[in-house]
Amino acid sequence: MNDSHDCAASATKTRLTPMPDFVPVSRTHPGEDAIQSFEENGVVCLRDAIPPEWVDAVSRGMEVAQERNDPGKATTVRHPGEPGYLFMDTFMWKRIDEFDGFFRESPVADLTMNLMRSRSLIFYFDFILIKEPGTSHKTPWHYDEAYWPITGTQMCNMWMVVEPTPLETTLRFVKGSHRWSKNYRMMSFDPYEDYPNPSDDPPVPDWDEMPGDHEIIYAALEPGDCVIFHNRTHHSAPGNSTKSLRRRALATHWIGDDIRFNNKPQTLDPPNKVGLVHGESMENEEFIRVR
Repeated sequence: MNDSHDCAASATKTRLTPMPDFVPVSRTHPGEDAIQSFEENGVVCLRDAIPPEWVDAVSRGMEVAQERNDPGKATTVRHPGEPGYLFMDTFMWKRIDEFDGFFRESPVADLTMNLMRSRSLIFYFDFILIKEPGTSHKTPWHYDEAYWPITGTQMCNMWMVVEPTPLETTLRFVKGSHRWSKNYRMMSFDPYEDYPNPSDDPPVPDWDEMPGDHEIIYAALEPGDCVIFHNRTHHSAPGNSTKSLRRRALATHWIGDDIRFNNKPQTLDPPNKVGLVHGESMENEEFIRVR
């Protein structure tokens, strides 16, 4: 699909279909079929990819993050009159042992490196998104590269959950959108506050409502499963309208061989760019080489 559909309307109803899923061939390698699916769709679902001890560690780390609610890192978004809320935190690996161990010692580093056909790997940062039951807030359609000061293609997001996550609360992706060349601006996760000084790029359309020939794909997840997606793949998530099921997700971001620092004016992550040089590697004390 090409960019011409972005502004075109048609009577075609948006499709919502399950994506292919794969069991990694080993703890460190997703397998060639999974790699090809990732390259074609911009996202792949891996089943039983994360051992139970690491799922438990992430769950414990999330509890610590919510208890601490660290100023300057953690954010809570509430809708008036709703029992639930959205909780977000980032760069937890610097403050919480469970997240530091996860990126250094779990199989995820090797899985993502091999999935991107990269020979090296830098850990960018981690990010949790917790949607408590009774949260109507929808994660807006967006893609990660819009927030990041990077150029290149070998960068991905590994997204996992610590409770069962059905269709009603799981991530959704526009199939093949990582190949689109059109740029869009950063989209705020807070419906009450937008980012200042937005770029001239247009906002990302609401692909749930936008007519066209695009296809939205998803994977319902169990603890131990994950989805890994390209830095330009458009994705979103509904609110959590369930009465009792939490949706606690961890996103870890990984940099491969060809990613370079791009000192563009509008970015969100990382907040500290000290020591980074335009056109050169992202590796420094903040972004650690792990492979």
